[in-house]
Amino acid sequence: DEKELGYTRQPYTVIVGGGQGGIALGARMRQLGVPTIVVDRYARPGDQWRSRYKSLCLHDPVWYDHLPYIPFPDNWPVFAPKDKIGDWLEMYTRVMEVNYWGSTTAESAEFDEAEDRWTVKVHRDRGDGPEEVVLRPRHIVFAMGVSGKPNRPSFPGEEQFRGVVQHSSEHPGPAGYEGRKIVVIGSNNSAF
Repeated sequence: DEKELGYTRQPYTVIVGGGQGGIALGARMRQLGVPTIVVDRYARPGDQWRSRYKSLCLHDPVWYDHLPYIPFPDNWPVFAPKDKIGDWLEMYTRVMEVNYWGSTTAESAEFDEAEDRWTVKVHRDRGDGPEEVVLRPRHIVFAMGVSGKPNRPSFPGEEQFRGVVQHSSEHPGPAGYEGRKIVVIGSNNSAF
């Protein structure tokens, strides 16, 4: 029973990060019969996409983004909007029966060489307040993505600037910026 996993029965693997990579690996582990828990700070699978700015779409074509076992439908947009991807990840997690612990943060991990397993402390909120859960897996996978944390450089004189300074991860979308002068620093996907 999946409700026992992490409490009365320990997982073999803990995956930290419930985005596309973590969820896809969780689905693969499920198909192989490996007891696995995917932990993510967001409440629902796909929320990391849903929380981004309104006009965000994937920048690579759909045929690069298929997940194992269930490809996107033939009529899927070539460059999928973020909310559509978020909904797909939530559906995929449910259909593939991925053991996803949302609203959960991994606080620490220590390896015990004598026991050949990890001690992973997580804070999990199932809706009735946070609880600390200690997991004892043999393996940990970090699937936290390449763009989860902003790289925000500082510039001389920035503190005197009277306008808005924000990282692309803080950008709410185009509303409110029409007719304003804007400088974009950087040349990665979010800058474009």
